[in-house]
Amino acid sequence: MPRKQPVPVLIQHALLRLGERVKVARKARQMTQAELAQLACVGISTVASIEGGFDGIAFGNVLKVLDAMGLLAQADELFSLQTDPEIAAYARSELAGVKD
Repeated sequence: MPRKQPVPVLIQHALLRLGERVKVARKARQMTQAELAQLACVGISTVASIEGGFDGIAFGNVLKVLDAMGLLAQADELFSLQTDPEIAAYARSELAGVKD
């Protein structure tokens, strides 16, 4: 069985920061982990794992938790087409080949 590769440090830090923000958002809404888990239709361990920065959480479950707190729209910012310089460069190169 192949060994799991270690999570890069930058990824670990990003997961921890995300987890801390989820925890603060949950507490600001005066919710327990159990209440959030029930609203999001996930297990308490999933909420605890997200808040703890665990790297094995399904992305769909993260989105369910965000949705349960009314924060799903913020997920749209993850891959914003307007702020990705590669998307802008791609669009320019594609449009350069378009003839009127």
